[in-house]
Amino acid sequence: MAQVTFTSDVNWSGQGVLSTAHIGDKVVTIDEPESLGGTDQAPNPVEYILASLGGCINVIVVMLADQHNVILNGISVHVEGDLDLDGFMEKDPNVRPGFQQIRYRIEIDSPSPSHQIEELIKHAERICPVKDTLRGVPTLSIQK
Repeated sequence: MAQVTFTSDVNWSGQGVLSTAHIGDKVVTIDEPESLGGTDQAPNPVEYILASLGGCINVIVVMLADQHNVILNGISVHVEGDLDLDGFMEKDPNVRPGFQQIRYRIEIDSPSPSHQIEELIKHAERICPVKDTLRGVPTLSIQK
């Protein structure tokens, strides 16, 4: 496989900050809590970033488990991120608007040897596109 381009079209609903993202034939709702001008009907964009990281790790671990001879009974990824609203709300110019730190914990239920599970996790972390993207995208092109 060569380069693949993924797309999403996001449209405002006209209510608060409620939006819908059309991703192929799927629709995802995006909102904010009422305290940030939303209707609190859906996760906000930064929560989707955390879910994307956890989801990507889950997908890759499941995809690679056989390759690492790991039997999976279950996997969960707990992801959390620290965001200082003073940066997002422009109250402090010294605070960045994005996450200051993102942490995750992978829990795998498996009877397989721990060294095989550890190698599986290392492999998944190494090739996770969302984790790589969060480290910094080399080029961000803004088209008008």
